[in-house]
Amino acid sequence: MDFSASFTQDSDEVQELFCEHCDKQDKQYVPAEGFCEECFVYLCGICLKFHKRYMLSHSIKDKDNMPQDFCQEKCSVHQDELVKFFCQTCKIFACTECKTQNHGSCITVSHIPALVPGIENSQEIKELNENLDELMEDLENTDEHMNISMEEVASQETMILGTVMKKKTEILLAFVKHKEEVIQHLGKRIEETVKILKQEKKEKIEKLSENQRKLEKLLNDEENEIKKKIEIIKKNDEKILKTIAEETLKMRTKLNTISAELVNHQKRDRRCQLFVAMKKGEEIIEQLKPDADKLSKNISIHYYKVECTASVQNITDLQHCDKFFTFQEIHESEVQRTARYNTDIKGTFDSWSSLCLLSENCLLISNYKSSNLAIFKDMSVNTSSYDTIDLSFNPWAVAKVDNYKAVVTFPKFGLIRLITFSKCMTVTNTEDIKVGELCCGVAYSNNKLLVSYITNPSAVKILDMSGKVLKIFDRDHHGKCLFVHPHYITISADSMIIYVSDFKENCVLGLTFDGDVKAIYNDGQLESPYQLTVDQYGKVFVCGVQSHNIHQLSPDLTMAKILLGIDQGIMCPSGLAYCRNKNRLNLSQCADNIKVYDLIMGYM
Repeated sequence: MDFSASFTQDSDEVQELFCEHCDKQDKQYVPAEGFCEECFVYLCGICLKFHKRYMLSHSIKDKDNMPQDFCQEKCSVHQDELVKFFCQTCKIFACTECKTQNHGSCITVSHIPALVPGIENSQEIKELNENLDELMEDLENTDEHMNISMEEVASQETMILGTVMKKKTEILLAFVKHKEEVIQHLGKRIEETVKILKQEKKEKIEKLSENQRKLEKLLNDEENEIKKKIEIIKKNDEKILKTIAEETLKMRTKLNTISAELVNHQKRDRRCQLFVAMKKGEEIIEQLKPDADKLSKNISIHYYKVECTASVQNITDLQHCDKFFTFQEIHESEVQRTARYNTDIKGTFDSWSSLCLLSENCLLISNYKSSNLAIFKDMSVNTSSYDTIDLSFNPWAVAKVDNYKAVVTFPKFGLIRLITFSKCMTVTNTEDIKVGELCCGVAYSNNKLLVSYITNPSAVKILDMSGKVLKIFDRDHHGKCLFVHPHYITISADSMIIYVSDFKENCVLGLTFDGDVKAIYNDGQLESPYQLTVDQYGKVFVCGVQSHNIHQLSPDLTMAKILLGIDQGIMCPSGLAYCRNKNRLNLSQCADNIKVYDLIMGYM
């Protein structure tokens, strides 16, 4: 469908109702004096007279009673015809000819003026404007993410070249020091064997000077080679990021055009034009949203590192030293993150609350002692306003099923509850499923529920959506218990690994969906691990309640970094939720506000 005419039309032009027969047949503008309810056509006085004579059964509205709101759009197929109808079955506009030719069997073809009363205050236009704002925010987040990535591209170059320069200087200084030491040593021997050592000294100095020149050339060549590699990577990254920036700009321009069109028609009380613009805007948003999501996911830059392989001890013999640096590209999952404080989400929450993001702007918080679920519907707005749902029981963990459905565990009563929300985040349905007492952590993957139990023995079970047990993981291949107190559970980014935090064993386990132990993270600085979350690169983040910190782990649980600790004001953290679109970490702790951190790419 061609939208260009609608969005470029002069919205300030005032249109009077005119005779459509005169306009179509004679290209003349004649004011309308009446309207035929059977033909859906405006007629002047003369045409109305003939119409009444030959169409005796047709119902005619006079000038004072005829519809005053009409659509000015021309049909894209029949250029002389006005768009008058909207087929809700086919979801397209139609003129009289199109209605007759293409919609004879459609039962939901309506005259546009009959559809538009009150449209400016309708839920449909409200939702359209909300979708516009949401998609605009998505694109702004993409821009922000892209800008941060551009900064990282530049900072990488500065840091790596600085490292090369520093090491180059160290090597040259070490060689110069070595040269001076040799010269000094030979100087002492000259006094004893002047004639012999003078010549030897001269030859040695010449040899060392030649070696120094060779060393400088080798180091300069390597430095230039590294610069070229970095420049190629940098250009490729900048090219991709620039393309993403251009695409987001195009999308924002389209969205701004739609928004302006809606505002213009609303201000001028043009309901038919507003209806047309709404329908076209909805279709454009539907087309753009997958592309916007794809752009956000495509923001990715290359990471690399340089290591000096030469030591000060072996540079004296250039025959065995012709390579001083190694340049290696590294995967995003190997790059550590740095947490930068963003804001506080104000509220009163329990000490042992857990978090769940249904979408980037909708946060759920389970409050165990208060027996309720807090809902922040729009985190993009700086507000402390949130709703609470009384759950009757003490909730433990909450996890996402989809954008409008969550699952909550109730350990004391041995059940899980599926909660379905509307688009405005009101509860539309709940379903309780008995799964056995002391059920704690919960996660959702591929239409299955994964639940951890602190029973004897403790276990992780895979259930179908009706609560039927499909698999149980409680012992390893040697018959040893896998867990003591598995409080929380999450799934890897590729849905291949199950991560479990064991509160009493002070560890994090990684299991396959067949129950094989892939890795165990056990560190003295992680005490009483609680809720876990995973980012899109596979990094695992876990709360240390008693160690007052957040640990960042590699997907195979072999690398570790304390992301946040007491120095950053962390005290008894319990809940974590990661937002992929904004690359943010939400943290609950010690009955305090929810803290939000931006995750910035760093180096190991």
